[in-house]
Amino acid sequence: MRRNRGIDIFRTLAILSVLVYHFYVLMGEGYAVSHPALHDLISAGGEVGVTLFFMISGYGIYLSIDYKMNTNSFELFPFYKKRFIRILPQYYMSLLIIMFLTSQVTMLSNRGLFHIFTHMFLIHNFFPSTCGSISTVLWTMGVIAQFYLVSVLLYRLVKKNAAAAFLGSVIFTVACKVVIYHFIFPKIQMESSYYFIYGRQLFSALDNFMGGMFLAALPAKDGKFFWRNTSIVVGMVLVIAWILIPEPAGKYTDTWMGYVWHSVLVVLLGFVMWGVSNVRLREDTLVMKPILFIAKYQYGIYLWHFVIAANLLQGSSWIAAVSRNFWAASLVLITICTVIGYVSTITFEAPDYEKIFQFGRKK
Repeated sequence: MRRNRGIDIFRTLAILSVLVYHFYVLMGEGYAVSHPALHDLISAGGEVGVTLFFMISGYGIYLSIDYKMNTNSFELFPFYKKRFIRILPQYYMSLLIIMFLTSQVTMLSNRGLFHIFTHMFLIHNFFPSTCGSISTVLWTMGVIAQFYLVSVLLYRLVKKNAAAAFLGSVIFTVACKVVIYHFIFPKIQMESSYYFIYGRQLFSALDNFMGGMFLAALPAKDGKFFWRNTSIVVGMVLVIAWILIPEPAGKYTDTWMGYVWHSVLVVLLGFVMWGVSNVRLREDTLVMKPILFIAKYQYGIYLWHFVIAANLLQGSSWIAAVSRNFWAASLVLITICTVIGYVSTITFEAPDYEKIFQFGRKK
């Protein structure tokens, strides 16, 4: 099954958006304070990047299942095994290194056992105390793993009626946020950080994944035509406008903006993704080569980037000196994180784990 290079562009855009946002936070958010629009765009990078990750996960899973279904080769257990073998080796190694070689060594205690247990079984995103306790970026892995578990059921819904399935997921997602934000949290007086935690669970971000599955279910279009180009341009303008309209804190509040912000973002990003995914792209150009390289190793880059950047900014006088220029420091950190993500990926994905772990196979 051939990779869609348009979607690879969005893989790169997603990881770079998250990286720049996290570097911005780690460097004190001072760079763009005098430029409110730029500050809002950088600050929204985490939201846009994670939303794209979820959409791309839905897109890829739909195509993977659909290909197997169409060739009569789909088997449930091998499907799940392949998904988790793909993500777990790097994920578990990142946990070990973060816990043993950083300040998170405090997790290796009686108090940390619950944190370790929940991270091992990818349920740490459910609990406020463990959601970002070992590494602030790993909560997404729990959400994505839980999506994998229900992805076959979601595929069948999309296959049956893609538009109705996506619309239903938007209604379900918004309803979940209304119930949580408006009815549950006020009664138990939850602090503001909980709005983020429970606003980005699978049930409150289902439309992100279903948006990607919906796009994958649409028939491919070839050639240059008006609607494709229009969807890219208009979609990009509307995404930027939608980022700049609300106050940053409004995305996770008991307001209509808090209920629908991510759902609207999915729709707007969907227009751009649909257009770009139908563009024929050359892979050997000077621009595309680094984009495709980052896209290929984006999972490894994502797992390691935050702990690497945090430790370099705190412990390296050279990186600290470079950080006086935000964009120069970001470029250096992106380069370092990309190299480490590449090394991690070829180390932990190169072995044929399906042969190493022979469970589920007849001898």
